[in-house]
Parts: sequence; structure tokens; C-alpha cells
Amino acid sequence: MRVNVTDVRPQLTKLLGAAEYGGVSVIIARHDKPAAALVPMKDFWRIQEKVDDERLGPRDPETGLRNSKVVTFMKDVMKGSLFF
Repeated sequence: MRVNVTDVRPQLTKLLGAAEYGGVSVIIARHDKPAAALVPMKDFWRIQEKVDDERLGPRDPETGLRNSKVVTFMKDVMKGSLFF
């Protein structure tokens, strides 16, 4: 489904329902060009997982954890073992 940005506010409840209950992705266009998307949460989490795989590396299939340097660094920061 595609909707113009000026039509989003009056139709937001309907569009949100279409995404949430109908599994429909809504492309929001500005000046006839795609600007954003309203997607069902299950699709969002799937997309976010792919983004995290690219940025942080894939998850270990056994542990479900990522073994990237960024994650290791953040674990050290959270444990307080790394001071600045």
C-alpha cells in the first residue's frame, strides 16, 4: 500500500491497523518518492536482526550471542572493567 505523506495523519489509525492486523506494509511518499515505511512489528524485528548481523556480526548458533569486538567492548563497559 502506498500513501502520500499529507494523507497519513487523517488515516493513521486505519494504516496502523492494516500493518498491525493485516500484515500490510505501507510506503509513505513525499512528492511521489518513497520517504518512509510503516511495517508490521514482525517484519521490523526481522529487518533489525539483519541490520545487527551486518553491524555486529552474526549470532553464534549455539549460544545466540554475537562475538563481535563492539559487543565485547560493550560487555566490558557494562561490567565496569573498562574505564575512560
